[in-house]
Amino acid sequence: MNGISAFIIAGGQSRRFGGDKTLFSYRGRPLIERVIESVEPAIQTISIVADDVEKFKYLGLPCYRDAVTGQGPIGGIYTALINSETERAFMIAADMPDLNPDLIRYMASLSEEYDVTIPSVAGCFEPLHAIYSGICRVPIKKNLEKGNRQIISFFSEVSVREVTEKEIREYIDPQRVFRNINYRSDIHDGQNTNTGE
Repeated sequence: MNGISAFIIAGGQSRRFGGDKTLFSYRGRPLIERVIESVEPAIQTISIVADDVEKFKYLGLPCYRDAVTGQGPIGGIYTALINSETERAFMIAADMPDLNPDLIRYMASLSEEYDVTIPSVAGCFEPLHAIYSGICRVPIKKNLEKGNRQIISFFSEVSVREVTEKEIREYIDPQRVFRNINYRSDIHDGQNTNTGE
């Protein structure tokens, strides 16, 4: 897709998991490789944002260190936007292995007229399965300078397109696509799921 690239935000501490979950085996492959594999059919230009970029070099993808450390996901989004060579960027968490390429394509088709295109389920946004335009750089930087790490805090300053639960269900169950691997038990649950693999 022209005008859009993907960034995997992989800078989390994985405290609840008890170790580096991005390289932990999930269905026989490192978790981050599963995420890449899910995104590639929709967006071929993929990069990684992380504190420790060395461990991802084997993937052969561009890797960027957080431009502002210790700021959590919003710092990762900001880093992605200042390094993006496309006008829009799809941000995805490194621990969401059940992405749906058709849903990503649908969101991309909506995103040209908005600064943020983001799923909303049960009144909650999914900011690490969302598309951001370069316009977002300035308000995000302002919030970081104020010490505000809440991603949605700048939404009032930009145009936002919510992707509803009804729209999402046209492609996949929201409970599945937005499922994060937070604990080691989540790894086993995913591997015990009948996915057709």
